[in-house]
Order: sequence, then C-alpha cells, then structure tokens
Amino acid sequence: MEALEVFMPFEPAGLNPAEPQAEAGMWAWLEAYSLVPTEPTRRRMERTRPARMYALWCPRANAEELTLLSQYTAWAFIVDDQFDIEIPEPQRCLAAILAIEAVLDGIDKPSGVLAIAFADLWKRLCQGRSPAWRESVRGEIRDWLWTYYAESVGRLSGNLPDLEDYRAHRRDGVALFVFLDISERAEGVDLSPATRHLPAMRSLRAAAVEHMGLFNDVLSVASDEASGYLYNSVLLAQYHHGHDRAQARQLVNGMLSECVARMTDAVERLPTELDDAGITGRERADTLATAANYTVYVRANHDYHYQAARYTSAPAEALEHGLPLT
Repeated sequence: MEALEVFMPFEPAGLNPAEPQAEAGMWAWLEAYSLVPTEPTRRRMERTRPARMYALWCPRANAEELTLLSQYTAWAFIVDDQFDIEIPEPQRCLAAILAIEAVLDGIDKPSGVLAIAFADLWKRLCQGRSPAWRESVRGEIRDWLWTYYAESVGRLSGNLPDLEDYRAHRRDGVALFVFLDISERAEGVDLSPATRHLPAMRSLRAAAVEHMGLFNDVLSVASDEASGYLYNSVLLAQYHHGHDRAQARQLVNGMLSECVARMTDAVERLPTELDDAGITGRERADTLATAANYTVYVRANHDYHYQAARYTSAPAEALEHGLPLT
C-alpha cells in the first residue's frame, strides 16, 4: 500500500542517551511483576519498544525518570493487549478495571497481576506530585480504562460509534492524556489547575492527544482489521461511509492535519490567555515550555510508530501474544 504523506511540521528533539539503562530497568521490573511470563509476551514487548517511545518523548529526562516512565508505558501497552486483541469479554474487562480502580481509591489490597504492578507504579508516579496533579491523572486513568469496557460491549453488539463520537472516544481511549501529565515529572514541572484549564491549553492537549490516537489508527489498521477490532478511524470510515481503504486513510489524514492546525492555533493563543489570567513568573514559563513539549511529543509519537515492529510488522507477527493475564 502506498505510504501516506502526513503533514508533520514539528521538529524532532533527539533521542535520550539513557534509553539502554531505562530499557534494562523496564525489563527487570516486568519480570519482577510477572508481566512477561511467556516467550510470546516477551516478543510482543520487544516489538513494542516502550523505552524507545519515551526516549523520543523526553530526550532530556534523567535515567531514573526515563526508567519509571518506560515501566508505566510497558504496563499500559500490556493492559491494552488484554482487551484489543482478545475476543471481547465484558465481565473480564470489568473485573480488571475495578481491580485497578481499587488501587487508585486506595481501598483494597491489590488483586491480580495488572493491579499489583500498577500499585507499585502509582506509588512512585505520585511521589513529589501535587494533589491537583494526582486528581487529574487519577481521572484520566479511569476515563481510559472504561473505554475498554465500552468497546467490549460495542464489539459484541455491533453498535459501533460514528466518526465524530469515535474521535471523542479515542481521546480517552489512546490513554495519552495520562502520558502528557506523567511526562511533567521528566520535564520538572507540575502544572497548576489554573494553567491546565486555560481554554488554549485544553484545546492544545485535546488536539495533541487526538492526533496521536488517529495516527496510531493509520499505522495499526492492518493489525486491527486482522483481529476483528474495528475501533479504528480508518476502519470506521469504511464501515459507516462505504469508503475504500485509500479514501478512508485520506479522510483520517485530513483529520490529522486539522489537529495540527488546532495545536498551532492554541500555542499562538496561549500567551494572551496567560496574560489575561494574570499568570506570571515560573508558572507562566512552565506552561509555555509544556505547550512546546506537546509538539515534541506529537512528533515523537509519529517517529516512534515507524521504529516499533508492533506497527511495522505484518499482522501475523505483530499480533503474536500470550494468554490473558489474570
């Protein structure tokens, strides 16, 4: 299939030299928490390359932070694989969500491999973070997890969302609001609610996350189709509008360009909004730096997808995985 020419004006920021150290720490943690119990699960993680993703996202992060962020990324990909590839089972999905939510609520001893591993991650991710940051990330994780339940029911019923509803669903389902916020650890910032809720910042965040989710759809379409997973913008364009594959990909490519335009507009509006809100000093500088980082993350997401065999391999290889974790 002809390569899609995607508009990408943002420049790459380089590769973190601590990637090998972060990757070694990631593998040690995965093994300690029994998250890669078989050779197929190990091979899938090798094809996913979580440490490479974060080495592109945060090229200046120190080795300790890059390791933690790579560990969380690996865990999130494992969660994703439990539900996107497998035959949909709403009750199994519900049980996994509730177990992880119990960790967020701090009300139960963690139960199950995924929740036990997450409890360790959540404790370390929250160290040194403000209450507002914790509240924001806690809500984003919940929103992400519940998209799996909605999809498991939708896949069984055949009631698939139209493209507009899907775009809103994808912003939560791609889980990248969480990644924007946990990346603040690596960048040495902790955005206040006043800056996080500026209209331009909210628009920028939504457009960045949507771009990353839709781009993932474009690179994942063959594997998603092979696994019968239709929650993909390209496949939904074919399903709802009768487009052929080339037409559907171009439609989504137009959405990607629209996201870039929304990001650029939001970055331009942000200084005025900071002035109007009376946000000055370190808080203002951190907000502007974070907005610039979002463009780095979008470019890094673009480049990462071409460097991970999870997205570049044929479906038979890309979809290889072990049995679901309990």
